[in-house]
Amino acid sequence: MSPRAEIAKLARLLGEDPERFGYLADVPEADLRRVRERATDVLFGADRAVFERIAAASRLVPAALTAAIAQRSFGPTLCARVAAVLEPDRALDLAGRLSTGFLADVAARLDPRRVGAVLTRLPPEMITEVARELAGRGDHIAMGQFVDKLSAEALRVVVATLDEENLLRGAVFSESQDRFPALFAQIADDRLPAVASAMATADDEFAHEILPLLACLDTAGMTRLAAAVGDLPGPPRARLAAVAAATGVLDRLGPLSAALADR
Repeated sequence: MSPRAEIAKLARLLGEDPERFGYLADVPEADLRRVRERATDVLFGADRAVFERIAAASRLVPAALTAAIAQRSFGPTLCARVAAVLEPDRALDLAGRLSTGFLADVAARLDPRRVGAVLTRLPPEMITEVARELAGRGDHIAMGQFVDKLSAEALRVVVATLDEENLLRGAVFSESQDRFPALFAQIADDRLPAVASAMATADDEFAHEILPLLACLDTAGMTRLAAAVGDLPGPPRARLAAVAAATGVLDRLGPLSAALADR
């Protein structure tokens, strides 16, 4: 992940415009991530006892009533805080009673580290509906932060549902790039030309994010994508090669490096 992606996540967490944190652009990504994680711990740790009491009280009333109150009165931010301390079984029950739009609102405010036990058990169909809602909103930050927590089946269904550009934009914001090869492996061969096209038509900001991410692919993934990239017209390939060189990953792209060469 690049500093820009980390700055965007930090800004989201603090409810600010990313441009306000432009002065952090030269800070190493690892340091930015530590700042964001500490800020998250402070925000989710503050008033934890209150959230625990709310979670305990929710067990005293039917789940359907709790879900209705959550949507009409609590709002997504408070629900995200309470979800972090709910028992997984209770959280799963409540999630199934909330609207897709509200679940997407809550997802944008969750700390994935605190709800991993719930995410791995959510039905793939529910996850896909929320992912589609987030993609429609252009909320790639929220999409990306859950990539590492999805089950293999949920990841497969999400990849099959979303278009290529949304998949790539979401992957840029994943908490770890280790899952990217598995995500990419789920993209069928007949979709790879669309992946190459999404890269070729990317704006400069997105191009500077996606090229470093491609360096995380395994050899099999690079080889599959190289064939589609090689079919791009010369100018788009030359531009992608220039971006790869500028971001320092051109010599790490294996078969993709040759495919990017202008012919």
